[in-house]
Amino acid sequence: MIRRFNYTQRKRIEKQRVSIELHEPDDGGVATFSATLNLADLQLPDDARLDIAAIGGRGAMRFAWGTVGHPQPSPDCRLTRMSANPSFRIIAQDADNKILALANNITPKRAAGRESLLWLQEDDLGQEVWRMDFSSGAPGRPVLQVNSAISGISAAMRQDDAMRGLVLPAALRAILTKALIVDDVDPTDSDGDWSDWFGFVGRFYFTDYPGENSDEQRDKSAVIAWIEGAVDAFTQQRFPASELYAKARA
Repeated sequence: MIRRFNYTQRKRIEKQRVSIELHEPDDGGVATFSATLNLADLQLPDDARLDIAAIGGRGAMRFAWGTVGHPQPSPDCRLTRMSANPSFRIIAQDADNKILALANNITPKRAAGRESLLWLQEDDLGQEVWRMDFSSGAPGRPVLQVNSAISGISAAMRQDDAMRGLVLPAALRAILTKALIVDDVDPTDSDGDWSDWFGFVGRFYFTDYPGENSDEQRDKSAVIAWIEGAVDAFTQQRFPASELYAKARA
């Protein structure tokens, strides 16, 4: 299990102080973003420089955002090097480039106000209908790829509960397995790459994570059981098979 400790004494910018909105790609296929920051009461120097970093896949971009005392949006907020589903970082630095405060792994909202935890992207998948991609998005920002050869598949994934009920529980299982078993992350790390996913799961699954309240090494079989419990709770709340079947027969 990876645990992070703050040896630098830099301040943490809580996520509730930051609101970032992702805007749909323009005619040139480039998305943009806007941001609102509330850094009051953090006791940072007014002249500390602010930057916003966007991270997505193998791309990263940095945008100057004025100072703590006078935030000033960048004149160009186009995400020209973002392949998919970016996350954002807020950085406050002094004149010597020492980081004074930091916010990591900020999830943007789409223009409609919904969080963009899972990015939907059409791709050439051969004969597969869908697959999870953990490499093209930012860390902790998986991409749900759907087959571009299937007409209307993106609309179905957004609107058809029968389709979503087949795919999303399996996608959640893959995501939690990647985070907890492959990456072996600490689910209690509020600044971790996967923290928003654990926050999402916490809305409907209320079972403590194995070893969360003790110093014992976590057991893999217990982790798998926790993942299955989370997927089951998600399915029961959002996509119960009995209701979806009734709709399909109606």
